[in-house]
Amino acid sequence: MKRRNVLAFVPLLALSACGFQLRGSTNLSFSSLFVAGAETSAFVIALKRRIAATTSTRIAPDAQSAQAVFTLLGESQTQTAQAYNADGTVAQYQLRYTVRFQLATPQGRMLIAPTDLTQTSNLSYNSSAMLAKANETDLLYRGMRQELIDRLMFQLAAVKVN
Repeated sequence: MKRRNVLAFVPLLALSACGFQLRGSTNLSFSSLFVAGAETSAFVIALKRRIAATTSTRIAPDAQSAQAVFTLLGESQTQTAQAYNADGTVAQYQLRYTVRFQLATPQGRMLIAPTDLTQTSNLSYNSSAMLAKANETDLLYRGMRQELIDRLMFQLAAVKVN
């Protein structure tokens, strides 16, 4: 039994030696944040959930009661044909998810100037599996949204509010 316990910890030791660390909570320098943007936007909803779940920062009900104001200036999902079959039908699409945002104080001082974040992914396409490809497209956009939120959280964590 002792040998089994030792063998169980070997992978953990290897992971800790390489610097692996589970994603924990993010420390933001502001205690409250107002998120402005389309309330029905999947990005805004996911961002609010991430902040509530992984930080001690609370989501403020209005801009005046917050230390910082995040504004979603734009959000777009595009699909561009990348490759075609011999018969001229699309064989591959490039999916692109872009968000434009800024972070400011309630008084208007810019903490993060208007910034674009973009995530892309390729999708092979087959017209005989349209429903499956539509579902795959939705999953890819959802994954890209989560990746953009991860990148945004790193930027928010780097901001220092005085």
